[in-house]
Amino acid sequence: MGLFDKLKGKKEIVDWNNAYKAVPKFYAKPDGSPFGAVALTEETETILLKAPQLEYGIDGKPVSDWKMVFVSTSKDSIIGDADYFMALKKAEQYAIDSNENALLIKGLSLAELESLIV
Repeated sequence: MGLFDKLKGKKEIVDWNNAYKAVPKFYAKPDGSPFGAVALTEETETILLKAPQLEYGIDGKPVSDWKMVFVSTSKDSIIGDADYFMALKKAEQYAIDSNENALLIKGLSLAELESLIV
């Protein structure tokens, strides 16, 4: 894309094919109710769904509680977690593209990843 295309407001085509599609894992809270957890990993371009509860459930039942888990490759550990939707809102600043259903988040540095922990 050239300078004139940018001035005309043409959007660059972004390739989503090499990004990790975050797939939730499900766990039980102490009271037995389920929650979904989605990982966002340092330096990994990631596709995050805007409404994972619409695509994923347990035994055909929706899951209403969602967490985002932050994984550091430089520290080789989980560095925190947060409410999925609050973290997704903060992660929007790092989106390199989006569509109706998802955000494509750039590979985040450790500091950027830590900034999402709410």
